[in-house]
Amino acid sequence: MAKVDFSLENVQKCICKTCPVQADSACVKEKQMKVKEMMPKIMAGEMKPNPEMIPGLYCARGKASCPDIDVSKMCQCNECPLWKEYDLPSGEPMGYYCRDGAAK
Repeated sequence: MAKVDFSLENVQKCICKTCPVQADSACVKEKQMKVKEMMPKIMAGEMKPNPEMIPGLYCARGKASCPDIDVSKMCQCNECPLWKEYDLPSGEPMGYYCRDGAAK
C-alpha cells in the first residue's frame, strides 16, 4: 500500500464530500463553501489547497478538523476511487480515516 498524497488530483477524486459522516456538519458545509470560492485560484495554480481547509481526503491527512461530523453513520471509504488506487484495504486503519487517522 502506498501513502496517499494530499494533492489537488486526489482532492478531486475524493468522495468524502458525499459521505453520510459529513452530511449534517455545519463546519464541513462552511469549509466546502470556502473551497468552492477559492477553487478558481487553486485550479490556476495561484494557491495551493491547505489540508485544514479541505473537509475530506482524510486517508491522506488524518483525522477530521471538524468536530461535528457524525462517525456513527456509515462511511463510504470503500466506494472511493482512492481506495483501490492506493490499495487501502490492506492498510491501517481500514476506513473511518476521519476518526482513526491517515492511511498507513
